[in-house]
Amino acid sequence: MKFEKIPGVLLTLSGIAYASGLVLCLVLAPFGFTLGFMAGGGLVLANSWASANRVRTAQFSHKTAVMASLIGGFYVRLIVLGVCLFACIRYLKLDPVGVVTGLSIVPVGLVIMLILIYIANRRPEEVS
Repeated sequence: MKFEKIPGVLLTLSGIAYASGLVLCLVLAPFGFTLGFMAGGGLVLANSWASANRVRTAQFSHKTAVMASLIGGFYVRLIVLGVCLFACIRYLKLDPVGVVTGLSIVPVGLVIMLILIYIANRRPEEVS
């Protein structure tokens, strides 16, 4: 397994889960919930993309400085995400349940990826 491809696979699976959830929300949920789902999912996908991009472009020649930069960047993104979530719920009056449901897109993508890894790593005797 090529470990450098994992962030791209996770983002792709999370994006598919986001698109599927958005379609389901448009069909089954009220419009306010759908807007909250769209905002929460968009924020968490953007945060995940920024994290993956930051790790991918990091030069690990000076390990201590790079680790401090990555961890500092994580906390900055976490604070910005919290402020954006506060603004979405407080000022844009988005449905908080929809926003939290949208935030769960990346863990859903992770579970899907783990299931696919488990299926792909089965021995031929186990399949039949």
